[in-house]
Amino acid sequence: MDIKSILLIIIFVNGLLAIAFEHQLQINKSWIAVFTGTAMWILASIGTDPKLMHLAISEGSAEIFELIVFLIGAMTIVEMLGHFRFFNWIESKLMEKNISNKQLFWMLGLITFFGSAMLDNLTTTLVMIQIGKKLYIRKENFNTFLINTVIAANAGGAMSPVGDVTTIMMWLAGKFTAWQILIEGFLPSLVAWIIPQSWLTSRIVFEDRKSKEIEKVPPLKWYIIIMGLSTFLLAVLVNLIHLPPFFGILFGLGLSAIIIDHRLKKGKLLKKTNKIVNVIRTIDMATIVFFIGILLAVNALGYYGILDQIALFIFGNNPGSNPTALISGHIILGIVSAFMDNVPLTAAVIDMLPDGIHPQYWVLLAITAGTGGSIMVVGSAAGVAAMGQEPKLTFTYYLRNGSLPAFAGYIAAAAVWWLQMKLMGS
Repeated sequence: MDIKSILLIIIFVNGLLAIAFEHQLQINKSWIAVFTGTAMWILASIGTDPKLMHLAISEGSAEIFELIVFLIGAMTIVEMLGHFRFFNWIESKLMEKNISNKQLFWMLGLITFFGSAMLDNLTTTLVMIQIGKKLYIRKENFNTFLINTVIAANAGGAMSPVGDVTTIMMWLAGKFTAWQILIEGFLPSLVAWIIPQSWLTSRIVFEDRKSKEIEKVPPLKWYIIIMGLSTFLLAVLVNLIHLPPFFGILFGLGLSAIIIDHRLKKGKLLKKTNKIVNVIRTIDMATIVFFIGILLAVNALGYYGILDQIALFIFGNNPGSNPTALISGHIILGIVSAFMDNVPLTAAVIDMLPDGIHPQYWVLLAITAGTGGSIMVVGSAAGVAAMGQEPKLTFTYYLRNGSLPAFAGYIAAAAVWWLQMKLMGS
């Protein structure tokens, strides 16, 4: 490893530490992230082939573009659903049920787990955060809910071919079928959620929701709500014609906005309050900037070959003929993905591992790469989005309160996968 590699790692680690201590430094994590990412690229570009560098930047920018456009579209749809009081309606219906605080916690966790498998972990996290904001009164309960949402969303996404970017990559690469990841990934993913959920349940303190005044929600514009929710389904369906998910989001957003504006013209909606441009203005751009900075930093590591070196170090020279190296390598890679984006790491592993490896090992990678990101809040798109949506969910807060439960679930999931493999006679 040369001096430039060492300097890049130092900048990256110091950037993570500065993000972790943003409150002490009183510098917003978004500016730290974008400075770290650009500084790493400036260093990486020195003395390198301009053509190769521009090619790498183009490829990395395309990946960032896909995720950021998806995030902007998804955040706009979520804000639109909130604007048309969908989350207020959910709040009123749950309040009417008069369920206990812990029952509510489990119900929301269950919705997050299965919702992530059907949609994806990022979208589900954004939706559930808006629901939680309406339901929780005490801040400590809401913060515990946020941690559990990240863990449940990542766990649910890991068992679905469309639940996470990494599972989509492996599914489209033919590493497993949709049924294989659903069937073989279900129990490990379930354990990766249930163990942290059980652990975190003890932290839910009593809140008297009966004393909270339930807002009377006027009749919903259900055609708008259905259009908004269907947009997330479109993001999944466009994969069938090999288009990135953001095409589905943008198509659904454009169609919804056109219909809303048409209804405004006809006088069916209040003109000023329901203009879709007013909804777009409420998006948290700091979260977008944070995502860009983190992805730039990881792409710089990938461009300079550091991620490939990490993958080679984890798996060795000939992992295809060594099942032990595959299993231990996937588990270690999942832990590494707690600190950096699992997408380029997974891409490196797909490139380096030979063809013919049994699909069950790729299922293990889907589980470890997906749920390992829950160990640290910056390890997954769901965690980064949650940080952006709630300032109190800092790196250090998550480390103190969420990392150990997530790690326990991670180890248990790997153990369940191993036991499942043995029972299947592999």
